[in-house]
Amino acid sequence: MKVLFVYAGMHPAHEPFVEAVKADVYPAYHKDVNGFVKFVEGLKMAREYPDYDVYILEGGMPMFPMYLRKKLFRKNGFVVGLLADETFINLVERQPHYSTAETLIHRISAKVLDAAIAVSPFVKEYAEKIIDVPIEVVRPAIPKDSYEKLGKVKPNLESNVIVSVGQPRFSIGMDVLVEQFRIAKKQIPDLELWIVGKGHPKEYERVEGVKVLGYVEDLSEVFEEASLFVHAGRCSAYPVATLEAMRAGLPVVVSTMTGTKEIVERVEEQVKREFGLNYDGNKFIQPLNRIFEGIVEYFKLDSEVRRIMSELYKKESEEFEPGKRGREFKEKFKKLLANFNNKEVP
Repeated sequence: MKVLFVYAGMHPAHEPFVEAVKADVYPAYHKDVNGFVKFVEGLKMAREYPDYDVYILEGGMPMFPMYLRKKLFRKNGFVVGLLADETFINLVERQPHYSTAETLIHRISAKVLDAAIAVSPFVKEYAEKIIDVPIEVVRPAIPKDSYEKLGKVKPNLESNVIVSVGQPRFSIGMDVLVEQFRIAKKQIPDLELWIVGKGHPKEYERVEGVKVLGYVEDLSEVFEEASLFVHAGRCSAYPVATLEAMRAGLPVVVSTMTGTKEIVERVEEQVKREFGLNYDGNKFIQPLNRIFEGIVEYFKLDSEVRRIMSELYKKESEEFEPGKRGREFKEKFKKLLANFNNKEVP
């Protein structure tokens, strides 16, 4: 059985999936275009995609050309969506960084999916409201080099440094974090926020305590100076940066719209049991306008609680070793294909 992985960026966290099912790879588009030009480019790619038995589509971007390929050109092939972005979140709860046309196209072209693999239960919950196909969940991997190197990091849990890593995208919510940090700093004056990633505006540094570091080759150098990682995602499927922080032993605060909140909840519940902390809900998973509360609550914790949290996150991160993720992906992939011509996945 021939498998083609149609990528929209080829995220390193998905490479173990490709390797596990021995898929070939092909770009969703050759050009980064928008508007009517994207429609034309989609039509071109619909003709160009090579013939395979099974297609895996990375995120929402490849769905439109594949939809055209099957509906206009009557091409065959079993199509599995790798639901790894905010496409289906937007289809349920409209996000302003998606145009009306793009949203409509995604809603129509989602019908091309015969099955799907979501990167989190969070994403699966949204997708089930749009598509009526079998959906499995396989969480992404921490890239191999990062997994090994970050596993050796010992963060400075006594510091007042918060770090966040991500692209300057609306969904990542770095602007939200800066404003929430401003509020938290009023209560903890010596807090610092280090922002990592290309393209973030230096204007963030107008907020006292904020440092925009830009691209950093070796995250371990940043993580070992920090005490806390915060991700204020507006709609984040399963941000690998949070997993990398956990691998380094950094405790994490996330928004309610972040897929990795399941890990934060699990760790917080263990800490509550171990230390007899009596409160309802979760302090370290917050809505966007209350992220500052998670930050403040973390820095109220004593050294021993922080240390245990760090160890628990290190332990949780072991599930994101690339080999484990690849094996689970192959298992779930084969399950979805079980009734597809009774063929074996290579």
